This record gives sequence, structure tokens and C-alpha cells, in this order.
Amino acid sequence: MSKYICPLCKQIGDEVLRITVENIVLDHFKKYLKSSEYGFCKNPDCSIVYFNNETDQILYQRDLKVPVWFKNQENPIICYCGNVTYKDIIEEVVVKKTSSTLADLIKNTNVMKNCRCKTTNPSGKCCQPVVCDVLEHALELRDESKK
Repeated sequence: MSKYICPLCKQIGDEVLRITVENIVLDHFKKYLKSSEYGFCKNPDCSIVYFNNETDQILYQRDLKVPVWFKNQENPIICYCGNVTYKDIIEEVVVKKTSSTLADLIKNTNVMKNCRCKTTNPSGKCCQPVVCDVLEHALELRDESKK
């Protein structure tokens, strides 16, 4: 059984290191961090972002400096290091039609440059899988617009 079970939605979360949480939470919460690792709730409908089941510590979206991309955001940040949003990628791929590959997107935007994912991305992980998912979605939208 996972030690990262969200106390609100009861779904299994991912492990996130304290360094990530320290850099993402609002400054006044830093002194209250009690653990070296936290759970990261992956449920988009749950208001909890970080939690620690042993210390009963919970941090919500409102306690963070940045929005979490999959927590029902209108224009989510996809690459936190480059501050590239969903709409930025759609604009690049669908509207401008200047990017068709990940290499194009890297060349034409700030995506995946100056990688500091451990301290800027709320998940503490590299954004490449999410960037690739959004790129694929944008390419599908571009193909649909040709029909």
C-alpha cells in the first residue's frame, strides 16, 4: 500500500521532495513544513495539492505561488521553467503553424529551456511528457482544422 494517499479524495499520489514544496508554497508556509517528502495529489477535482499522511500536513492550491497545470486551470502552465502555457503551445502549433515536433517547439518557444523542474514544477518532475501530450493535442487540432 502506498504511503501517499490523499486524505481528501483517497487517491494515490506521487512522492514530491521538500525542495519542490519549499519553492512552490507561498513564503509564509515554508517555516511550517514538517517533512522531507510529501504526497502530490494527481486528482484534478481535488483541492489538495501536497499532503503528508504522517504529519497530517495539507497544502491547497491557494497556498501555492503557481497554479497546478491539471487542477482545472483555464490556461494552464505546461512548462514552468519557461513559463509556457497551453495557449502558447496551441498558438505556436495551430495558429502560427511554425512547430510540428518537440524540437521545433523547443526552438520556437521557451519550453524546456533552463530546466529547473525540481524547483519550479509543482510535481517536481520534468514537464516533457506533458509538453508532448499538449503538442500531440495541438497537432490533432491543426489536422482537424484542415478538414
